[in-house]
Formats: sequence, structure tokens, C-alpha cells
Amino acid sequence: MRYIPNTDKQFEEMLKEIGVSSFEELIQDIPSDLRLKENLNIKGPLSELELFEYFKQIEAKNKDVSKFKPLLGCGSYKHYVPQVIKTILAREEFYTAYTPYQPELSQGTLQTMFEVQTHFSRLTGFDAVVPSIYDAASATAEATLMALRLTHKNKILISSLLHPEYIDTIKTYTEPHKPEIKIIPHKDYLLSIDALSELLDDETAVVIVQNPNFFGGIEDLRSIADLTHKHNVLLLDVVTESLSLAVLKQPKTLGVDILSGEAQSFGIDLNFGGPYNGFLATNMAFVRQLPGRIVGETVDRNGKRCFVMTLRAREQDIKREKATSNLCTSHNLNLYAINAFISLYGKNGLFKLAEYNVKASHNLRDGLIKTGKFQGENYPFFNEFVLDTTLDEETIKERLLSINVLPPLKLSNYFEGMINSYLFAVTEVFSKSDLNKIIDVLGR
Repeated sequence: MRYIPNTDKQFEEMLKEIGVSSFEELIQDIPSDLRLKENLNIKGPLSELELFEYFKQIEAKNKDVSKFKPLLGCGSYKHYVPQVIKTILAREEFYTAYTPYQPELSQGTLQTMFEVQTHFSRLTGFDAVVPSIYDAASATAEATLMALRLTHKNKILISSLLHPEYIDTIKTYTEPHKPEIKIIPHKDYLLSIDALSELLDDETAVVIVQNPNFFGGIEDLRSIADLTHKHNVLLLDVVTESLSLAVLKQPKTLGVDILSGEAQSFGIDLNFGGPYNGFLATNMAFVRQLPGRIVGETVDRNGKRCFVMTLRAREQDIKREKATSNLCTSHNLNLYAINAFISLYGKNGLFKLAEYNVKASHNLRDGLIKTGKFQGENYPFFNEFVLDTTLDEETIKERLLSINVLPPLKLSNYFEGMINSYLFAVTEVFSKSDLNKIIDVLGR
């Protein structure tokens, strides 16, 4: 930690330089509930050693959350990251990698991007893949803009079971275009096909559906695609739990036109919410409207296999009026993790991992219902599910924390009326013994 002391005069000069009158004005955009509740009250003057000791005392008040296993998903999933991936990422040549402008210096980085594109192409069925966009929320918003450009229409239909924060991101990105945005209701934890049919018309540009959806439900993409295409409308599928692609049918084969996703499940730990790795996939017919960058394979003048940047659609590289985005950053370090993870598990390993997620989540759901304290609709899901309960929030929290488990999401935080509903997420970090403990403490 670097500690640079400043006098009051220096403090005022810095505030003046950046154009604010006070420190409070500087931090006004930070919600008050996230700010420090009490002053540190550092008594001084202190030596550097004394200051460090004081900070260690404050640090000791923090809880060690590393021992807790989360029943919380909602787009961020606690999967096991093999140690070999962490070892690979720690290598200096990977750790310091940046955007590969010069192919003669960046063959390793370009090859990794190419291989990740290939992995995603096999998982999704699509021809063209942009392997790295900031996260799934921004990738989904970029895909929405892409759909507006392709159709020259301005009406957007969004499933109510798309992650609420993704919906907010779409609204932010598309606001300058003043689109008409309609939310499609859900029924029994899945998109309402009847409601979609009523909202669809020839002025619609795109229908946006999450699969598995926010409640973990597996949508009938084929029926949704058939209905959508009758009106010459594009279907955008959003995948937040990419591991589901290892067991579900390829989205392209079900009629999806554009896919946006979050690859955090493939070797990227939770990291307090980021950085994650969004990606985009589509057919070759739409490739010119993709944002970001795509790597291609070729040969050099000696006939040796090599990799080059094939598509770059940002305004720094082409005429501004032809640019599809201003995306600059590629999360290359995350791409190394994704490539190592998928390569390590392989096709069969990914399937078995996904299969365990399915079985473990269904076992927990069935066990909780048998206690008599939980009940819920029977709908198809991957590794997340919704249950209603007679237990209050504090009881659930206290009982789960006592066995080092972080509680599930209380759905009333996002959905009105779901007062006693909780969203559970189960991954391979939970053993059979862990699941039995959860059933035991919540079923008392």
C-alpha cells in the first residue's frame, strides 16, 4: 500500500484542478449506504510501522468469506477453478498481455483468442464469435444495437426473465435511439408465449430472451424462434450460465439469430463481481455488424500457420461513420483462463460437470420440498430454481451461515409480489454432504 500524505492546501489545489469544491462533491455519485459510516479517527502523528499496525487492526474486523459456499447465482456462479489455471495465469508473459495490434509480436495471444472463438463456436453452433466483450450485460446491449442496425426498426421486446441489470444496461445503451421497449410477461417461471404473440408485430426489431432465464428455467427457444421469425424479427438469446451450453442444444440449431453470453463459469472466479468476460456469436450473414474483434487463421510468406486480426470494427480502426462500436478492451487474461478451463475439461468433462450441476440442484430442490417448509412450481431448469417458503429471511440466513453457506437471493429485491420466494443456485462446489446439511438446517 502506498500512503502519500497531503497538506490541506494541497488537498484544496487538487479539488480545484479537477473542478469540484469539496470532497463530498467529488464522491456524490457513490450511494451513501456504501460510504464509510464512521471516521477512521487516526490519531497522529504515526510512523509508517504504527500506521500499518493500526490498519491491520481494522482489517481484522473483516469476515473471511473464503470458507463460505454461495447458494447465490443470478449471473455470477461459484464454480471450482483448477489450480493449473491459476498457475498458468500467474506466468508473466500471460499476466502482462494486452490488446494484440502487432501480429508479429502477439501470436500467443491471437492463437488463444482464435481457440476460444472455436470453443464458443462449437458450444453455440454459430459461425462467427467475438470472444471478449466487457461482460454479458454490455454484450447484450451491443447485440441489441446490432439488431437495430440490421433491421432498421426501433421496437424491442425483452423477456421479463432477462436479468434486471441487463435490462437497465440495454436501456442505457439504446437511449439515444429512442426505441420503443416492451417487457414480455412470464408465466410459471417461463416466458409467456401467448404474451409474446400479442406484442409481436412487423415493426419489432428484436426479441430478447435469456436461456436459462433469471429463474433458471429452460425456455422453449424453438417455439419462440418460429413465432419471432414469422414477423421477420431477430431473436437474441442471452446465456449467463455458459456451462448450460454443455448439455443444452446449440442455440443456432433452435433458430437463434444472435447470442450474447457470460463466460465467467469457464475458469474465472467471482472476483467481487469482475472482471468477467462477455461474448457475442452470430451467423456469417451478420458478421459486418458485429462489434469488437475477431481473429483469423492464415499462413505467413514461408507457409507457416499463423494468426491475424481479421475483423476490427471500432472507430479507432475504420471510418467513424462505419464503426459498429467503440469497444477497445479485450479481456485477454480472462481468455487464457477460459481456454485453459475448456481445454482441460474437454467435451466429455464439460458434459459431466454440467450433468452434476443439474442433478445436484434437482436433488436439493426435491429435498427442501420434502421438509414441508418449501414449495414451488415444477418447471425445467439447469442449476437454479425458485422456491417459496414459510421461513423468514433472518432464519434462513442464520441457519445457512452456521454451516458456512451464503443464502440464496430473496426475489422481492427484483420482483414485486415475490415476498417469500428465493432463487437457489447449485454448482459442483457443493458435495452431497453439503446439500444434506442444507436440507437438514432449513428443514428443522
